[in-house]
Amino acid sequence: MSPADPPPDRLAPRDVLAACLHLIFPTPCPVCAGRLDLDRVSDLCGRCWTRLERMPTEGCARCGWPFPSSAAAGGTEAPLCQRCRETRDHFRLARAALRYRDEGIARAAILLAKHGRRLPLLRELGRLLAEEAPTYLSLREWDGVVPVPLHWARRWRRGFNQAAVLARAVGGRHGLPVLARALTRLRATPLQQGDFDARRRNVRDAFGVATEAGLAGRRLLLVDDVFTTGATADACAETLLRAGAAEVGVLTLARVE
Repeated sequence: MSPADPPPDRLAPRDVLAACLHLIFPTPCPVCAGRLDLDRVSDLCGRCWTRLERMPTEGCARCGWPFPSSAAAGGTEAPLCQRCRETRDHFRLARAALRYRDEGIARAAILLAKHGRRLPLLRELGRLLAEEAPTYLSLREWDGVVPVPLHWARRWRRGFNQAAVLARAVGGRHGLPVLARALTRLRATPLQQGDFDARRRNVRDAFGVATEAGLAGRRLLLVDDVFTTGATADACAETLLRAGAAEVGVLTLARVE
C-alpha cells in the first residue's frame, strides 16, 4: 500500500461525501433504479457494474464473434465465422470487451454515457476497456492507438468524442501513443442502420487522413465504443492502410450480438 492510499479499514473522503450526498439527495441507479451504494462506479450501482457481461476469449479469429461451442469452430486453429468467411475486411482482427445486448447493462451504460453526456461514466468504461484489453489481444503488437473520429458538428453537440476518451485510456495504460488527429471525418453521416452493405454505403468516403506523418509502416489499433457490423471499422482501416499503415486492428468497448 502506497502512502497516498487510505488505510484499508477506513473510507476514502470521496466515499464519505458520496454517502452523505446520497442520504440528502437519494438518486437511483439509472440502469436498474436500485440504490446507489458505496460500491457505485460513477453513475452505475455496484451490482450493475459487476454484471457487465464480458466477451468470451475464444471465437472467430478475425472479428472475435463467439461460437456457441468448440465444435462450431470446426476444429481449425483460426476459425472464421460466417460473416468473416463472406466479407473481405481491411482490418486484421477485431476484439471487444463487453457483450452489447438489447436488454443488457453494457448497452444501457454506453448509451447513458454517450447520449446522456456522462463523461465520468465514460472514463470509467475506458478504464475497464484498458484493463480488459490484454485478455483479448496483445497490446505489444501495436505501435499506436487511433480513435474513430466524430464529425465536428456531432462532437460539438455531445461535448466529446467517446472513441477518443476510450483511446486515451487504452494508450495511457499501455504506453501507446494516441494519434488523435490521424483520422478525420470528411462529412456528416446519418446514424448507422441496416445490414453491413447499407452501413458500408453510408460511410463510403466518409473518412480521410489529416496527416500521413507517422502512419507509414505502423501497426495501428483503431478504437471505438461499439462494433456492430464492422462497416465503420473497415472504412477507417481502409483509409489508414491507404495512408501507409502496415496493418490495422480494432478494439471496441462492446460488440453487438
